[in-house]
Amino acid sequence: MAINGNSTITLTNSSTAPEIAIALIELRKANLSNKNNKILLENILNNVNYSDSEIDNYLMENTETNDIFVEKLHNTIEKYKDEKTSDIARIVEKHCKRESLNNIKKRREIKRNLMNKELENNDIESVLSNEKTIYLILDNYSVHKSVFIKNIANILNICLIYLPPYSPHLNPIEQLWKMMKNRIKKYFLESKEYLEELTKKTFFESINDSDIYKNWEEEFIPKVW
Repeated sequence: MAINGNSTITLTNSSTAPEIAIALIELRKANLSNKNNKILLENILNNVNYSDSEIDNYLMENTETNDIFVEKLHNTIEKYKDEKTSDIARIVEKHCKRESLNNIKKRREIKRNLMNKELENNDIESVLSNEKTIYLILDNYSVHKSVFIKNIANILNICLIYLPPYSPHLNPIEQLWKMMKNRIKKYFLESKEYLEELTKKTFFESINDSDIYKNWEEEFIPKVW
Protein backbone atom coordinates (compact mmCIF):
# COMPACT_ATOMS: atom_id res chain seq x y z
CA MET A 1 0.00 0.00 0.00
CA ALA A 2 1.53 3.31 -1.09
CA ILE A 3 0.63 6.46 0.82
CA ASN A 4 2.40 8.65 -1.70
CA GLY A 5 2.77 6.61 -4.88
CA ASN A 6 1.35 3.60 -6.71
CA SER A 7 0.25 0.55 -4.74
CA THR A 8 0.94 -3.01 -5.87
CA ILE A 9 -0.11 -6.49 -4.83
CA THR A 10 2.01 -9.60 -5.39
CA LEU A 11 0.48 -13.02 -4.67
CA THR A 12 2.96 -15.80 -3.88
CA ASN A 13 2.82 -19.35 -2.53
CA SER A 14 5.10 -18.47 0.37
CA SER A 15 7.10 -15.65 1.95
CA THR A 16 10.58 -16.80 1.00
CA ALA A 17 13.33 -14.37 0.06
CA PRO A 18 13.01 -14.83 -3.75
CA GLU A 19 9.25 -14.13 -3.63
CA ILE A 20 9.72 -11.06 -1.45
CA ALA A 21 12.42 -9.85 -3.86
CA ILE A 22 9.95 -10.17 -6.74
CA ALA A 23 7.43 -8.11 -4.73
CA LEU A 24 10.10 -5.42 -4.30
CA ILE A 25 10.77 -5.39 -8.04
CA GLU A 26 7.00 -5.10 -8.68
CA LEU A 27 6.82 -2.15 -6.26
CA ARG A 28 9.77 -0.45 -7.89
CA LYS A 29 8.31 -0.98 -11.38
CA ALA A 30 4.99 0.58 -10.32
CA ASN A 31 6.81 3.69 -9.10
CA LEU A 32 9.12 4.69 -11.92
CA SER A 33 9.20 7.90 -13.93
CA ASN A 34 11.29 6.60 -16.84
CA LYS A 35 9.34 4.40 -19.29
CA ASN A 36 12.50 2.64 -20.44
CA ASN A 37 13.20 1.61 -16.85
CA LYS A 38 9.71 0.13 -16.62
CA ILE A 39 10.33 -1.97 -19.71
CA LEU A 40 13.68 -3.09 -18.31
CA LEU A 41 12.18 -4.18 -14.98
CA GLU A 42 9.30 -5.90 -16.76
CA ASN A 43 11.81 -7.98 -18.71
CA ILE A 44 13.70 -8.80 -15.53
CA LEU A 45 10.48 -9.91 -13.82
CA ASN A 46 9.79 -12.25 -16.73
CA ASN A 47 13.29 -13.67 -16.41
CA VAL A 48 13.31 -14.21 -12.62
CA ASN A 49 9.91 -15.89 -12.26
CA TYR A 50 11.48 -19.33 -12.48
CA SER A 51 9.20 -22.33 -12.73
CA ASP A 52 9.90 -25.56 -10.83
CA SER A 53 10.88 -27.28 -14.08
CA GLU A 54 13.39 -24.53 -14.90
CA ILE A 55 15.02 -24.93 -11.48
CA ASP A 56 15.07 -28.71 -12.02
CA ASN A 57 16.87 -28.24 -15.33
CA TYR A 58 19.37 -25.84 -13.78
CA LEU A 59 20.09 -28.29 -10.97
CA MET A 60 20.60 -31.19 -13.36
CA GLU A 61 22.92 -29.14 -15.55
CA ASN A 62 25.03 -27.93 -12.63
CA THR A 63 25.02 -30.95 -10.34
CA GLU A 64 27.77 -33.48 -9.89
CA THR A 65 27.94 -36.51 -12.13
CA ASN A 66 26.88 -39.87 -10.70
CA ASP A 67 30.48 -41.09 -10.69
CA ILE A 68 31.68 -38.10 -8.62
CA PHE A 69 28.74 -38.44 -6.22
CA VAL A 70 29.32 -42.18 -5.76
CA GLU A 71 33.00 -41.55 -5.15
CA LYS A 72 32.16 -38.99 -2.45
CA LEU A 73 29.83 -41.44 -0.75
CA HIS A 74 32.50 -44.12 -0.88
CA ASN A 75 35.07 -41.74 0.67
CA THR A 76 32.58 -40.74 3.37
CA ILE A 77 31.85 -44.35 4.29
CA GLU A 78 35.57 -45.10 4.36
CA LYS A 79 36.24 -42.07 6.56
CA TYR A 80 33.61 -43.04 9.12
CA LYS A 81 33.99 -46.82 8.85
CA ASP A 82 34.78 -47.13 12.55
CA GLU A 83 31.62 -45.28 13.57
CA LYS A 84 28.30 -46.90 14.37
CA THR A 85 26.27 -48.02 11.35
CA SER A 86 23.42 -45.67 12.31
CA ASP A 87 25.81 -42.69 12.35
CA ILE A 88 27.20 -43.60 8.93
CA ALA A 89 23.68 -43.95 7.57
CA ARG A 90 22.77 -40.50 8.93
CA ILE A 91 25.83 -38.90 7.30
CA VAL A 92 25.13 -40.59 3.96
CA GLU A 93 21.51 -39.44 4.18
CA LYS A 94 22.67 -35.84 4.59
CA HIS A 95 24.82 -36.14 1.47
CA CYS A 96 21.88 -37.51 -0.52
CA LYS A 97 19.48 -34.82 0.68
CA ARG A 98 21.99 -32.11 -0.17
CA GLU A 99 22.20 -33.33 -3.78
CA SER A 100 18.47 -34.00 -4.15
CA LEU A 101 16.42 -31.96 -6.63
CA ASN A 102 13.92 -31.49 -3.81
CA ASN A 103 16.38 -29.78 -1.50
CA ILE A 104 14.37 -26.65 -0.66
CA LYS A 105 17.31 -24.73 0.75
CA LYS A 106 19.37 -25.41 -2.36
CA ARG A 107 16.52 -24.43 -4.70
CA ARG A 108 16.04 -21.12 -2.88
CA GLU A 109 19.75 -20.43 -2.99
CA ILE A 110 19.75 -20.96 -6.75
CA LYS A 111 16.83 -18.55 -7.16
CA ARG A 112 18.64 -15.95 -5.08
CA ASN A 113 21.86 -16.32 -7.06
CA LEU A 114 20.10 -16.15 -10.43
CA MET A 115 18.12 -13.09 -9.33
CA ASN A 116 21.24 -11.26 -8.15
CA LYS A 117 22.97 -12.13 -11.41
CA GLU A 118 20.05 -10.83 -13.47
CA LEU A 119 19.97 -7.50 -11.64
CA GLU A 120 23.75 -7.05 -11.67
CA ASN A 121 24.08 -7.93 -15.37
CA ASN A 122 21.59 -5.17 -16.21
CA ASP A 123 23.36 -2.67 -13.93
CA ILE A 124 20.02 -1.90 -12.27
CA GLU A 125 21.54 -0.03 -9.32
CA SER A 126 23.07 2.54 -11.66
CA VAL A 127 19.95 2.72 -13.84
CA LEU A 128 17.66 3.43 -10.88
CA SER A 129 19.96 5.84 -9.05
CA ASN A 130 18.12 8.83 -10.51
CA GLU A 131 14.67 7.50 -9.66
CA LYS A 132 12.86 8.76 -6.57
CA THR A 133 13.76 6.66 -3.52
CA ILE A 134 10.99 4.46 -2.13
CA TYR A 135 10.68 4.28 1.66
CA LEU A 136 9.15 0.96 2.62
CA ILE A 137 7.81 0.19 6.10
CA LEU A 138 7.94 -3.48 7.07
CA ASP A 139 8.04 -5.70 10.13
CA ASN A 140 10.92 -7.71 11.58
CA TYR A 141 10.22 -11.01 9.82
CA SER A 142 13.66 -12.60 9.55
CA VAL A 143 13.63 -12.74 5.74
CA HIS A 144 12.90 -9.00 5.57
CA LYS A 145 16.19 -8.39 7.38
CA SER A 146 18.27 -10.88 5.40
CA VAL A 147 21.40 -9.76 3.57
CA PHE A 148 19.83 -10.84 0.29
CA ILE A 149 16.69 -8.68 0.70
CA LYS A 150 18.71 -5.69 1.92
CA ASN A 151 20.94 -6.02 -1.14
CA ILE A 152 17.98 -6.27 -3.52
CA ALA A 153 16.36 -3.21 -1.90
CA ASN A 154 19.60 -1.25 -2.23
CA ILE A 155 19.88 -2.15 -5.92
CA LEU A 156 16.26 -1.05 -6.49
CA ASN A 157 16.76 2.26 -4.64
CA ILE A 158 14.34 1.21 -1.88
CA CYS A 159 15.02 2.27 1.71
CA LEU A 160 13.77 -0.31 4.22
CA ILE A 161 12.33 1.04 7.48
CA TYR A 162 11.85 -1.62 10.14
CA LEU A 163 9.16 -1.25 12.78
CA PRO A 164 10.02 -1.72 16.46
CA PRO A 165 9.29 -5.27 17.68
CA TYR A 166 5.65 -6.03 18.49
CA SER A 167 4.39 -2.77 16.99
CA PRO A 168 1.95 -3.69 14.19
CA HIS A 169 -0.16 -0.63 15.09
CA LEU A 170 2.61 1.55 13.63
CA ASN A 171 2.10 0.07 10.16
CA PRO A 172 -0.90 1.40 8.19
CA ILE A 173 -1.01 -1.80 6.12
CA GLU A 174 -2.49 -3.58 9.15
CA GLN A 175 -5.60 -1.42 8.81
CA LEU A 176 -5.91 -2.55 5.21
CA TRP A 177 -5.57 -6.25 6.09
CA LYS A 178 -8.34 -5.89 8.66
CA MET A 179 -10.64 -4.21 6.18
CA MET A 180 -9.93 -6.78 3.46
CA LYS A 181 -10.55 -9.74 5.78
CA ASN A 182 -13.93 -8.32 6.80
CA ARG A 183 -14.92 -8.00 3.16
CA ILE A 184 -13.53 -11.29 1.86
CA LYS A 185 -15.04 -13.45 4.63
CA LYS A 186 -18.51 -12.69 3.28
CA TYR A 187 -17.81 -14.63 0.07
CA PHE A 188 -17.87 -18.35 -0.63
CA LEU A 189 -14.35 -19.17 -1.81
CA GLU A 190 -14.92 -21.73 -4.52
CA SER A 191 -11.29 -22.04 -5.62
CA LYS A 192 -7.77 -20.72 -5.09
CA GLU A 193 -8.02 -18.78 -8.36
CA TYR A 194 -11.26 -17.16 -7.22
CA LEU A 195 -9.63 -16.14 -3.91
CA GLU A 196 -6.67 -14.61 -5.75
CA GLU A 197 -8.90 -12.51 -8.01
CA LEU A 198 -11.11 -11.50 -5.09
CA THR A 199 -8.03 -10.50 -3.06
CA LYS A 200 -6.75 -8.29 -5.87
CA LYS A 201 -10.14 -6.69 -6.39
CA THR A 202 -10.67 -6.08 -2.66
CA PHE A 203 -7.16 -4.71 -2.25
CA PHE A 204 -7.51 -2.02 -4.89
CA GLU A 205 -11.00 -1.13 -3.74
CA SER A 206 -9.86 -0.83 -0.13
CA ILE A 207 -6.77 1.33 -0.67
CA ASN A 208 -8.99 4.10 -2.06
CA ASP A 209 -10.26 4.61 1.47
CA SER A 210 -7.94 7.35 2.71
CA ASP A 211 -9.00 6.74 6.32
CA ILE A 212 -6.67 3.73 6.32
CA TYR A 213 -3.59 5.91 6.50
CA LYS A 214 -4.95 9.41 7.19
CA ASN A 215 -5.21 8.89 10.96
CA TRP A 216 -1.86 7.07 10.94
CA GLU A 217 -0.16 10.01 9.22
CA GLU A 218 -1.65 12.51 11.64
CA GLU A 219 -0.69 10.52 14.71
CA PHE A 220 2.74 9.08 13.93
CA ILE A 221 4.47 11.08 11.17
CA PRO A 222 4.82 14.29 13.27
CA LYS A 223 6.50 12.23 16.02
CA VAL A 224 9.26 10.81 13.82
CA TRP A 225 9.74 13.51 11.17
